[in-house]
Amino acid sequence: MTRDLRKQIVAVTLGAAMLLGPTTAFANTTHSPNTLSALDKAKVSAADMAAYKAAVAAYRVALKTWQETRNKAQSDYKASIVAYRAAIKANHASRKQIEVTFNTAVSAAKAAYETATTGNVTAAARQAALNARVAAVAAATNVRAAAIIALPTLPTKLLAPTVAPKPVAPAKP
Repeated sequence: MTRDLRKQIVAVTLGAAMLLGPTTAFANTTHSPNTLSALDKAKVSAADMAAYKAAVAAYRVALKTWQETRNKAQSDYKASIVAYRAAIKANHASRKQIEVTFNTAVSAAKAAYETATTGNVTAAARQAALNARVAAVAAATNVRAAAIIALPTLPTKLLAPTVAPKPVAPAKP
């Protein structure tokens, strides 16, 4: 026999032994699900089954209560977030309007100064126009500060709701 033929025979024999060996060795010891005898199944007493059914009923009630509590907390939180966002948006719009008014007043003061100082103007007239511009900007700044202070305070953002942990299902006997 050649050396390659011997290696092939040994490989085939080992492969067959490995493939067929465990099947025959364990053929008598394994059970299929359908062949389990009634003795293999543990009998549950009627009292244990009644206690389990009562525990399941109590669990269902607790689970329903937990779900309702969680859903109410979530809907309340969502409503508060909508109100919070509306308040933030209104505050932002008010501040934007205040800034537009301030910028308009400052631009008007600047335009009045530019008009008063165009052409051949004396130093006294130039200083008077500058003083008027500074006074107008100061007045606009004071009006803006008062308007910002008059804005309603922003509500605090609520934290996400916390709910008790979900109830645990009872173990089947």
